[in-house]
Amino acid sequence: MAKKKAVKINPHDVEPIKLSQRVNYKLVDPTTVDSEHLTFGMVIVEPGGTCEPGHSHDDQEEIFFCLTGNGVVVADDDHKEIPIQPKDAVFFPKGVYHSIKNPYNTPLEALWIISPAGWVFDRNPEMKAQAEKGVKGCDNGTESEIIQRRYLTFDSQGKGKESFESSRT
Repeated sequence: MAKKKAVKINPHDVEPIKLSQRVNYKLVDPTTVDSEHLTFGMVIVEPGGTCEPGHSHDDQEEIFFCLTGNGVVVADDDHKEIPIQPKDAVFFPKGVYHSIKNPYNTPLEALWIISPAGWVFDRNPEMKAQAEKGVKGCDNGTESEIIQRRYLTFDSQGKGKESFESSRT
């Protein structure tokens, strides 16, 4: 059996993944460096950008770590807003809704780490198509003032599950 060796990787070494209002760089993953237990990457969210669709992972934990710029993490069932700045980390346990937005006029650069390994857009092409278009993970209501939230969750094999929650305003 061949001995494993360290691998250096830079965002310039991988193909940028251009999605609506942001660019992702998948740096460490089973598909890039044959990692076994985690996926790691970087996102650059353009000024005024939002990472949609928001989602959760049934069997993965995730961390966002802000490198540069400021932003807002949207998290939990109530979609609370958590301001972030450089050196802030936000941890998402399994099943916790999350998204990130940049309401400011400078780019937001953040690292993301997911364990166990596997990137949600590799696992679910439909969700990647939504992200390319900037489709939201929750839709606001109709004329009858009903708000319906659509939640997307994914297991380790990339199988998506939708759930809905409705409420009156």
